[in-house]
Amino acid sequence: MYPEPIIIEPASKTPEIIFDKENNIFQIRGRSITENAFEYYEPVKYWLTEYLKNPNKQTKLVLNFDYLNSSSLIQISHIIALLEKSFKKGANILLVWQYEEGDELIENTGIELNLISHIPFVTEIFKNEDFEKFDFDF
Repeated sequence: MYPEPIIIEPASKTPEIIFDKENNIFQIRGRSITENAFEYYEPVKYWLTEYLKNPNKQTKLVLNFDYLNSSSLIQISHIIALLEKSFKKGANILLVWQYEEGDELIENTGIELNLISHIPFVTEIFKNEDFEKFDFDF
């Protein structure tokens, strides 16, 4: 079935990405400090564009970052814009922005994205130990 799932393992500068239509899993988690965010996220945006031509009854995208640089934030904004366009056409879309308690930078980034987007958007705290499964080497 197209589109096939896109699964990208996390690395020291890039997040885990799972977009799986069949299992209804859509998430980006980790650190996004890649030097070429456009190149990294372009296949994800293409996949999402194709998926949104015939989306599931409900699409919930979970975004969970411990850090993201400005070029990554621009690409995440583009992803949100794709979701917003589909939402305006009647798709059932929910965006969940998760942040670690006390991480005001990531929390505020989510709040700002919520203010400029026009889709259902929730922010929620996650526990630090939920993030320990990622092994980042610097």
